[in-house]
Amino acid sequence: MSEQPPGMVNPVQFRIFSRTDVGKRRQRNEDSLGVIARYGVFLVADGMGGVDGGDFSSQQVVEQMTRTFQSKNGQDLSFPEIVDLVEKAIVEASGIIKKEAEVRGISGMGTTVVVICFDVKDMSRACVLHVGDSRLYRYRNRNLEALTQDHSLAAESGIKDTAMIPMFMAGVITRAVGVRDDVLVDRAEIEVKAGDLFLLCSDGLYNMVPDAQMGDILSLSSVDPAADLVNKANEAGGFDNITVIIVEPKAGNGSRADLDDTVM
Repeated sequence: MSEQPPGMVNPVQFRIFSRTDVGKRRQRNEDSLGVIARYGVFLVADGMGGVDGGDFSSQQVVEQMTRTFQSKNGQDLSFPEIVDLVEKAIVEASGIIKKEAEVRGISGMGTTVVVICFDVKDMSRACVLHVGDSRLYRYRNRNLEALTQDHSLAAESGIKDTAMIPMFMAGVITRAVGVRDDVLVDRAEIEVKAGDLFLLCSDGLYNMVPDAQMGDILSLSSVDPAADLVNKANEAGGFDNITVIIVEPKAGNGSRADLDDTVM
């Protein structure tokens, strides 16, 4: 954890909850999460590849993102610069993972990633970047809406009800970080309003907990809604690793924000 550098002004500050859990059925947690609050960057990655390939892959995305922003030494970057740096870090991580997979002789080693970048100087806008089937949701006016479309066989086949997904299609993604040296990253601008909550999560949450139940949990004034979501997924069976970040952007006072960056 590190203090925000002197002189950095963030009119937008954040209320953040995060949690990652191995679940009830897996021996290893291959999910990773990252928080780079000073630049308004939050990410969840869900690794794949067996042995420790999934661990390495998801952690590599978080570590590469962290290295990229640490190299800026607290510079006052524009929002477009921050978004470009996020995509650059994802692409660089993809090359690193692919090379490591070749060294280990592992096929299918890689990771999903979903990132939200908030404009720390303008609370009305953000940008989502994602690869794979980790998701970003927005909770607004008691309504939970998915803002990303999965890169998966099920989504590309138009199947929305997970109960209707054939077994051979369940969990099969069509795009991942690390499968190629480069990677196609989806990017979209997002409108932000006061009171919005943003939920980033791996499929271990939404495959276990219906959207309506997730919305119900977010509607409560919970001490730790991230922990509540993880607990609900485990109560439903916890078939996979579960990772959650909940972010509420809030108007700051225009002075230096005391924000810490954490990586878990």
